[in-house]
Amino acid sequence: MPRSNAFSSTMTYQKEVLVTLNGHTFSVTENLYTALLYLQNRQLERTIRIDALCINQYDAAEKSKQIPLIRTIYAKAAHVVVWLGEGTEDGGKALEGIRFLAGKDTYSKAVCETHRYACLKLLQREWFRRVWVLQEVGVAQSIYIMCGYVQLSGHIFCEGLNKLELPLNLLKKVGPVICLIKDAPFRPKFETNSRGAFSLGRLIGMYRDYRASQPHDKIYALLGLSADVDSADLQPNYGIAWHQLLKVATSHIFPKSSIQTWEGTESAVIKSKGWILGHIHSVAQDITGFGQRITLLLNDTAESLGYREIWQSEWVVETCAELIKDGDIVCLLQGRSEPSIIRLCNDHFTVITPSVQPQQRNQTEGLKPALQIRRDIPGLHDILLTLRLRLVEGGLESNIPLGLMDMAPEYRETHTESELRLNHIALVVVGIAAKARNQNPKSRGLENILGQSGTCNPVIEVLKVAAANPGSYGDRIIQILLHQRHESLAVSEGVVKAAAGDPEDCGHETLRLLFQQRGESLPVSEEVVMAAAGNPGDCGHKTLRLLFQQRGESLPVSEDVVKAAAGNTGYYGPRIMEVLFQHRGEDLPVSEDVVKAAAENTGFHELEITEVLFRHWKESLPVLPVAEKPRHCSG
Repeated sequence: MPRSNAFSSTMTYQKEVLVTLNGHTFSVTENLYTALLYLQNRQLERTIRIDALCINQYDAAEKSKQIPLIRTIYAKAAHVVVWLGEGTEDGGKALEGIRFLAGKDTYSKAVCETHRYACLKLLQREWFRRVWVLQEVGVAQSIYIMCGYVQLSGHIFCEGLNKLELPLNLLKKVGPVICLIKDAPFRPKFETNSRGAFSLGRLIGMYRDYRASQPHDKIYALLGLSADVDSADLQPNYGIAWHQLLKVATSHIFPKSSIQTWEGTESAVIKSKGWILGHIHSVAQDITGFGQRITLLLNDTAESLGYREIWQSEWVVETCAELIKDGDIVCLLQGRSEPSIIRLCNDHFTVITPSVQPQQRNQTEGLKPALQIRRDIPGLHDILLTLRLRLVEGGLESNIPLGLMDMAPEYRETHTESELRLNHIALVVVGIAAKARNQNPKSRGLENILGQSGTCNPVIEVLKVAAANPGSYGDRIIQILLHQRHESLAVSEGVVKAAAGDPEDCGHETLRLLFQQRGESLPVSEEVVMAAAGNPGDCGHKTLRLLFQQRGESLPVSEDVVKAAAGNTGYYGPRIMEVLFQHRGEDLPVSEDVVKAAAENTGFHELEITEVLFRHWKESLPVLPVAEKPRHCSG
C-alpha cells in the first residue's frame, strides 16, 4: 500500500468554505480550500493527511489525544507538502527565483538582487512563523514547497535561499524552520518509539517566539521534535493553566533550579546555582547552515571543570529566537548536561537559549569533564534568570534591557536578596572583563555586556568591584561605562572610595578617569581620603597626590586620615605621610593616637613612618608612655 502525503499549512481562523469529500460535507478555511484546488488532480488519485480535517481544533480533549500521533504520521508520510499560499504578490516568481539560484554554482550579485525582493517578501508569509509547522517538517524525510502552481523540493528551496544571504533580522525569524527543511533528506527511516534529535531546551531556544493560537502549543508543538519527553507532566493537557505548564516545562529544562511563574505573565523566574564558563567574543552568520558561528573566550573555571580540553573555541549553533551577540555569557547550571547562553539584562540575567550543543575536539572523545566526578569545583555563582516566551507578537522592541520587575512584575525578594543578586552580577561582569582584557583587549563583548547593565544599582556595583579589583581591566570598565552612560551614570562615594583604596595600579588610573569625566561633581569625602592614605599599594602616594591636585585646600584631611597613613603597612607608607606633610605642613593633625598607630604598625616600614613624624614635628611630637613605645626604639 503506497504511503500517503501529509499537508502543512497555516490554520489561522478565517472565513470558512464548505467542501464535499466522498459524499461528506466539511467546513474548511479559505486558505485550505484554495490549496485543495491547486492540489487536486482529476487523473490521479492520492491520499493527503490534513490536520485541519482530521482533528477537531475546538475540542481540547481530542487535541490532547491526537497530538502525540502527529510525529508518527508526518514521519511516515511519503512527502510533506508545504502550502505557502497563492502565487500572488510575486510568490510564484520568488520560488522560481530560488530554483534559479539553487542551480547556479556561480552568479553575480546583480543576478541575486534581481530575485531578492520577491524572496524576502515570500519568507514573511504566515507559514514561516507558526509553531505547529515545525513538527510537520521537522520529522519529514521528503518535503515539497508550493506557492500557487509553482513547486520545488525542500532541498532546492534551501540551496537557493542560502545564496541570498538573508539579513539577520529575517534570519532570526525564519532560520530555525529552514534548518528543519534542510535536514529532511538526511533523516533516518522512522522507527516506532523513536525520539527527536533535540533537547526541549534547545527547541525552546530556537522556537519560543513562533506563533500559536493557544499558548500551550508553544510547548506541545515541540514535543514531537524533542529527545527528552518521558515526563508525564509534559504530556498534552489543555486543561492545565498556561503559567503552570510554563513552570513544568522550565523545571524540566532546569531540574535543580527553583522556578516561579504567575498567571498572566510571559516569563518564568529561575533561581539557580551555576558556573560561568566564559563569554561570546565574536559572532558571524553561518552562511552554509542558516545558523550562527560563535567564538568563545573560556575562563579558568571552564579549565578547572575540564571543558577547555573537550570543547572547541568556535561553535556553529542553530539560529535562536533571540540572536546570540558579542558579550553573551556561557554558563552551566547545576543539574544540566548542556551549557546555556544567557545575557545580562539590566539587573538580572535572561536566557537566550536554555541549551546549546558545544563542538567537541576530535581527540577528546574519551574525556569527561570534572563536573561529572566532583561537585566542589570553585566558581559556583548564585544566578537569577528569566525565561520569556512571548504570547503576543508586535510592538517595537526596545534596545534598553528590561528590568526584573518589567519581566516578572509579581516577583518579590527582600532587600538583602536584591543586594546579593546585584553583587553576584558585578562579580560575574568583572570576571568576564578580566578574561577579555587578558585574552583579547579589542573584544567588543565587554562593551556590550556593560551596555546591558542598566543605569541603576547593578552599574554602581560593577563600578565598585571594578575599581577595587586587581588587574589592568578596572580602568577599562570605568572608561567604557563612563563613555556609554555619560551623565546618567551615578558615581557614588563608594565607587570613589573603592578606587582610592585599590592597591593595584588601575586604582589610580580609575580615579584619574573619574575626575576627568566628573570633575567637581565627584564625591570626595573624608572616607575617600582615608582609603587613599591607607592604600598599601605602589600607587597609594600617587592617588593621594591626585586628590590634593583636584581638591587642594578643600580636601578633608582629618586626624583619622593621618592615623590611616601612620598605620599603612605598604612600602610607600612613609611617602604617603610625606605627601600629607607637604600639603598640610604644621596644620596636619598629629595626635597621640597618630603616634600610637605608627607604633602599632605591623609592616616593615613603621620606623620610617615614625622618622617622618619626628622630622616634621620634632619636639612637638606627642610622646607615648614607655609601655606603648615601639619596641624597635627601646634600649
